[in-house]
Amino acid sequence: MNMKKYTIAALVLFCCCVTAMAQSFKVVEAPNADVTRYETFTVVKGEVITPKDERKMSEEQIFEKMKAAIISELEAKGYRYVPDSTAQMVVSYVTGSFKQTETENLGPLGETPASTAADVDQSRSWSRDFRETLLEIEIDHMQSKKDLWKTSGTLLMDTTDIKLIDGTVYKALRKFPKRKKK
Repeated sequence: MNMKKYTIAALVLFCCCVTAMAQSFKVVEAPNADVTRYETFTVVKGEVITPKDERKMSEEQIFEKMKAAIISELEAKGYRYVPDSTAQMVVSYVTGSFKQTETENLGPLGETPASTAADVDQSRSWSRDFRETLLEIEIDHMQSKKDLWKTSGTLLMDTTDIKLIDGTVYKALRKFPKRKKK
C-alpha cells in the first residue's frame, strides 16, 4: 500500500514538472534580419522585476547566472562571446517571478455528493498558490540598437532560484538559429 502511495506521489510530481517545463516561448524575429551572419555577442545586465522582498538572490547573482547561461547556449550555437562593445550583437533580458493565487467556485455540491440535506445548497470552491515567472530575452544589433530577435514566455516556476536559470534560458534560446560557418 505504501509503495502505491509513493508511486502515485512520484507520478504527480513528475506531471507537475513536465507541465511547468512544457510551456513554450514565443519568438519574434525582425524582418530581413539574418542573425546567423553575426559572429560575436555580449551580455548586458537586464532587469529583474521580482519584488525585492521575494527574491532568493541579488540582482548581481541573477545577472552572473543569466550571463553564464546565455553565453553557454549561444556559444553552443557557434557564436563567440566578447566582454565589450566590439560585439556585433547585445543580449539583454527581463525576468521576474510573482506569487499567483487561482480560485474557482464549483457551485452547489461542487461535483461532490451531498452527505446530508444541509450540504445540498453549500458551494464548493478551491484555490491554489503558485509562482509564475516571466522571461524575455532580446538580442539587438550593437551599433544600430535595432531588434534582431526576441523570445518571451511564462513558466510556472521560480527562475530566481539559481538552479532553474540554466534550464529556463536553454528553453528560451532553443529556437535561436545556429551560426552559419563561412
